[in-house]
Amino acid sequence: MKLTFPYKVWGSSFLILVFFLLDTILLYLSLTSEKATAHNLYLQLGISTIFYIMAIVSIIQFAFFREATYFYYIMYLLFYLCYFTLIFSNNSIINNNTIPYFIELRPIASFILLLSSYLIYTLFAIEFLKVKSKNTKLYKKLNLLCKIYIFLIICMVISYIFFKENNDTGGLIRLIILSSCIPLGIFGIILIFTKAKNIFGYILTLGSTFIFIGSVTGFLFSFGIVPYPSHTFPFSDWLFYTMLGAVIEVIIFFSSFAYRNKILATEEQIAKEKLQHIRDEISRDLHDDVGASLSNINILNELAKRNTHNPEKATEYLTKAGEDIQNVSESLHDIVWNINSKYDDIDNLFVRMKRYAADMMGGKNIDFEIELPKNLGLVKLEIDKRKDLYFIFKETVNNLVKYSKATKASIIIKLENDKLLLTVTDNGIGFSDEKLFSGNGLYNMQHRAKYHQAKLKVQTKLDQGTSITLEMPLNT
Repeated sequence: MKLTFPYKVWGSSFLILVFFLLDTILLYLSLTSEKATAHNLYLQLGISTIFYIMAIVSIIQFAFFREATYFYYIMYLLFYLCYFTLIFSNNSIINNNTIPYFIELRPIASFILLLSSYLIYTLFAIEFLKVKSKNTKLYKKLNLLCKIYIFLIICMVISYIFFKENNDTGGLIRLIILSSCIPLGIFGIILIFTKAKNIFGYILTLGSTFIFIGSVTGFLFSFGIVPYPSHTFPFSDWLFYTMLGAVIEVIIFFSSFAYRNKILATEEQIAKEKLQHIRDEISRDLHDDVGASLSNINILNELAKRNTHNPEKATEYLTKAGEDIQNVSESLHDIVWNINSKYDDIDNLFVRMKRYAADMMGGKNIDFEIELPKNLGLVKLEIDKRKDLYFIFKETVNNLVKYSKATKASIIIKLENDKLLLTVTDNGIGFSDEKLFSGNGLYNMQHRAKYHQAKLKVQTKLDQGTSITLEMPLNT
């Protein structure tokens, strides 16, 4: 997702600046405090240096690419760093009167920052994998995960407001809220690993796993559920384990960003080539269909003028010209429909297919049934895929109506495992094996299917009807 300049870019940059300055102020106050211990200073300086370097690099990349992926990752780094700084402070800013109520607000603020960092990390995962356009099922589930984190943040705030005086009850509620992040983390990791079956999904799974292991280990040590393996620094500090997981995750992602940018550049080039392919096809369609029909209309018009003395002949020419005008109108309507982005969702395509089948088969008194999937939500098709799918469907219906001599037909469309299955069956006369793909229509259908890595299967026998099945991947 590209951020639109200037409003989103400036707004995002302002948020980054605010949290960057906040982290810097808190870090300075914590490090310069007289109450800061030596080992905390070393640990805090180490983690802060790594996070600051990664945040600065991400800011530079965000300024260059203006992509939401970098924005969310920067905010995740800054929120997590702010959380660590609050935990590290360990009452070290008690005497600083410039931050009133710091001691009182610090625990709840650190919990909210931690939950917020998980929320932002999930938003980062959505952008990193680009699931909104490539994997709508995964997008919906990750979006649900974001809503759950927002709900937990609200619960955390409510627990502080209503149980401020009751430390036992409030503490128990906050412990339950934090504990719920463990199954949520497991759910998110398994979800990404099983649904995002690509290199970026595996990278995200690996990075998330290190964060999860580090966070859970720190959680178990901090509440005394598991004893420390050693009493020597740094193994006796639960923050060491949490930070170690976070640092490994950061290193993994920054190692993968260069590769990701290369892949995205390749995909962008492929998209440009696809766009050029679509333009060439539109140009060819205009020339072959519209251009040829307009030339024919002009000829028929001239012939009608020359036969004004023969009304029957002139009427015949004008009738043919009218048919060609109707064909031109339909061709132009198809072209406009194909390139109009408001028809990108698959529901509009199915409505158009159903209408076309009803018009064609109704004219030949063919009794037909059509079965369409429901509740498709955000499923969209690229322009070229939508265009070729509709072409294959039209060609299939045209062949059925013109040549099958069928009295009954069935059209079934299903969505299974990110694939679209189209099956058109009739009870017509069928045709022999040697005629398979011998005509231009069936050959063009096969060619268009192969372009989209789809499978087109024709099953037919003389006097036993025909069944044509198209299996087209939605995400190629």
